[in-house]
Amino acid sequence: MSDSEGPTADDAQEEEREEAQTAPPAGSGAALSALGHGHPGPRPPRRTGVFLDPEELREHVSGLLRATLGGHEVDAFGNITFTHEDARVFVTVAGSPVGPQVGIFSVTNLDVPFSADLGHFLLTINHTLGFGAFSYEPEHQAVWLRHTLLGGTLDLPELQTAVVAVATTAARLDDEIRERFGGRTFQDAPNEVQRQVEPPETEQPRPRPGARGYL
Repeated sequence: MSDSEGPTADDAQEEEREEAQTAPPAGSGAALSALGHGHPGPRPPRRTGVFLDPEELREHVSGLLRATLGGHEVDAFGNITFTHEDARVFVTVAGSPVGPQVGIFSVTNLDVPFSADLGHFLLTINHTLGFGAFSYEPEHQAVWLRHTLLGGTLDLPELQTAVVAVATTAARLDDEIRERFGGRTFQDAPNEVQRQVEPPETEQPRPRPGARGYL
């Protein structure tokens, strides 16, 4: 076979066999905890070119997360989702004027009355975070932890780092927020309440007049 030829059907079957042998249990929080400790996992999908179509990027992100977690769920809004310890994490893919983007978020707490002390706590925590930032959604009195990535050239280390950061931060602080400021953690809320919390709509920058392409 010449170097210019792409992978064959036999190559694809061999990769599937390797993934089946090395994949951890679907949806396992332990798989996230094991990252960076030399544990083998399924091969991540290959990326070729720049992603312009959000649906193609969604498939790519799904494959990357399967390589990281061994599996994941999809919620009623079409978000990829999994649980790490007691924190529920969501991954969204959407278009924007600057190309497709990937949102990673966790609703850590619900029914938390807003107060100056809560605002001070969240802003102080934000100052220490390398990935993600806390925010407050008044309708459900909800505390969110959110991070956004540009998706055009997204690869496994970039996605993995952001997902691990959001998941571990949410799992570390949701109980503390409940104990200090009231309300309940997202996981403590009934399923029908959880399903009412939709992913946020972010205000997108408008392209410059006369601008072409994405850059």
